[in-house]
Amino acid sequence: MFSKKHFINTFSAAFLLFIGALFVFKYGIRYGNVFTTAPIFYIAAIALVLLLADKKLIPFEYHFSKSVLFTVLAVILLVTFVLLSIPLQTRNGRFPAVVEWLTNFKRGFFPYGTETNPSGFPFNFFFAAPFFVLGDAGYLEVFGLSLFLMLLLKSSKTTKEFWVKFLLLICIPTTAYEIAVRSELLANTALVLSLFYLAEQRLDENKIDLPFFVLALLFGFLLSTRLIVFVWLAMFLLYFFRNNLKNGFLFCAIAVGVFVLSFLPFYFWNPAVFLQHGPFAIQSIYLPKVIFYLFPFLVFYVGWMVADFQELLFASGVLTFLLVTISFFTTLAANGFYESVFNSRFDISYYALAVPFFILALKEYKVDWFLGKVYDEKEG
Repeated sequence: MFSKKHFINTFSAAFLLFIGALFVFKYGIRYGNVFTTAPIFYIAAIALVLLLADKKLIPFEYHFSKSVLFTVLAVILLVTFVLLSIPLQTRNGRFPAVVEWLTNFKRGFFPYGTETNPSGFPFNFFFAAPFFVLGDAGYLEVFGLSLFLMLLLKSSKTTKEFWVKFLLLICIPTTAYEIAVRSELLANTALVLSLFYLAEQRLDENKIDLPFFVLALLFGFLLSTRLIVFVWLAMFLLYFFRNNLKNGFLFCAIAVGVFVLSFLPFYFWNPAVFLQHGPFAIQSIYLPKVIFYLFPFLVFYVGWMVADFQELLFASGVLTFLLVTISFFTTLAANGFYESVFNSRFDISYYALAVPFFILALKEYKVDWFLGKVYDEKEG
């Protein structure tokens, strides 16, 4: 799976190792200067694990084995136990923001512009509502992890492919961090990716039928979670509807229409606070204004150029990584390295949004010595 010719696999792993090393550096250094070298050892150790797995694991085995299913269930139960046992101790404000938003909404108070400064779109909170009613909105992340593990099972063609993806999932610190702080980034991304896979199976670019409308509605709900989902949806639409732009525009119009309808009640509820302290005002401050004008052209170009679903996943991960990095360097320029990283002026956990894309982009695919990646006939 990893060679000079396996470009997507190799670079996906490299991005994942970088993200993992960044987390190790930030949180490891709190325990002393000796941990400043920890990222180097982390990269070396995980790279060695991947190379050994690539060399020793036998491909082309049926991946729905008992050991695989047992491992998936064990991880889900372990994560649930951790959430039951460990109290929330974090500076991360996303979970408190979810709880405060839902609490205020339940009581009939306007949920935006409060002390925790919630930045998500409405359905970012509504997806957590069932778990909030059950007693802990943090269980949304257990659901998200479970859903992503199911995606690993569904997307892996061999046992080897599954175990490589699984090893990266548990070895990258963002997974443990997301669970520990009860964040919802993994769940948000897993929901979008689930729709990607569902659309690949159920959607026909040349038909306007029930699956077309249902998936467009579902994508609209997910647009109403975070601004980054617009990038992911645009990439998918350009890839999937490139041969039928008319249907693609209709699909996009329905999804955007649902998105607009989802926040209009909050705008009319309190227009001044929504405009000044709502999700658009908060999410837009993380990036330079010029990015909002230039980045759509990059998204259009990349989305039009991807040749298959693996490339779509990889490109979506790269663009997400790029956006977070631009925001990171903007914060560095304004506040300096120490304030940005160690005093959390910048939240590096946003890199977790790219992690699921890079993991799912890993795939056993054929490589021609001269031509590189060999595409399947249905993908080429």
